[in-house]
Amino acid sequence: MLLLAAAIGCGSKSLAYTDPVFSDAAVETGSGGLPGFGEACAPIVQQGDPQCATGLVCVSVEQGRNLCTKTCTTAGTACTGAPAGTAPTCGREFQVYPANSRVCEFFCEMAAPHCPPATTCIVNFDGMTTCQPPVQ
Repeated sequence: MLLLAAAIGCGSKSLAYTDPVFSDAAVETGSGGLPGFGEACAPIVQQGDPQCATGLVCVSVEQGRNLCTKTCTTAGTACTGAPAGTAPTCGREFQVYPANSRVCEFFCEMAAPHCPPATTCIVNFDGMTTCQPPVQ
């Protein structure tokens, strides 16, 4: 019976991607071929499809720029498990399947960006500078 429950859990696509309870998940880097925390992700094809490693969500930080990040609850607090040299902070709310959730954002300064690899410090639509992946 335990084996059956484990197999069913592996096929699930629901809570692990959106529930704030998982926001400090141990999986911080990509697994199973999916991007990790602070890495670019592909635009969603079908609602509920995994775009990022377990415990992460894919958000569109700007048109065509999608980033794997964590959900969080308290704006302004530090997010754990970030790539070395970065310090993401719990920021704005984004549409995260199935509802809006606050997410960790990689805020940066142009002079010293401290962005995750393969992202760039860019001024976003709100006038804030955040680390963003390339347009996909």
